[in-house]
Formats: sequence, C-alpha cells, structure tokens
Amino acid sequence: MTDQIGILAAIRPGQRPALEALLREGPPFDLAAEGFEHHEVFLGDTEVVFLFDGPSARTQLQRLAATRSLLGAFVKMSSLVSAPRILEQTFEWDRRADAASGSTR
Repeated sequence: MTDQIGILAAIRPGQRPALEALLREGPPFDLAAEGFEHHEVFLGDTEVVFLFDGPSARTQLQRLAATRSLLGAFVKMSSLVSAPRILEQTFEWDRRADAASGSTR
C-alpha cells in the first residue's frame, strides 16, 4: 500500500528565491533508494509543502531525517524555512476508482 505524508513549513522572509533555486536542483536523496515512489513540492509565497509517496512513507521519512549524510542538506534547508509540521493523509478522492467501482458519488 502506498502512503502519503506531507511537511508544511513557513518560508523565511526574503528566502523564497533561494529556496526555489535549491529546489530546482532536485531532492538531495535518491527516491527509489530511500523507498519513495513520488516526491513533489508545492511552493507558495510564504509556505512550502513537501509531499512524499511510497510504502510506509512516514517511516521512510523518519529514517531519512536521521540519515547523517543528509545533515548538510537539512542545515541548508533550515536556513530557508521554519516551523515544519507533518501533515497526515486523511482524505483522498480518485475519479478513476469511482469509475471502476461504478460509484456515482
């Protein structure tokens, strides 16, 4: 089963351009090697959301956060964003699933 987990963080004042430049470089880890199927980022004016998809995504994210080789990347990111909060997947709607089951909701 694929899980989703998100992290919402505030962008530090004046740091959006630097954050955008850093994000253009891609993730500082290999998705497949870390157990993720998909990773995307939503960048707003004052907040950023990181989404992670994969089997046991929360566990994989916790393990990834404890990886010493990524310490530099986390330090760099912490200079750009603040107050990170975990968002749990609570609701999901999928048009394809409704069509396959014959649901008319």
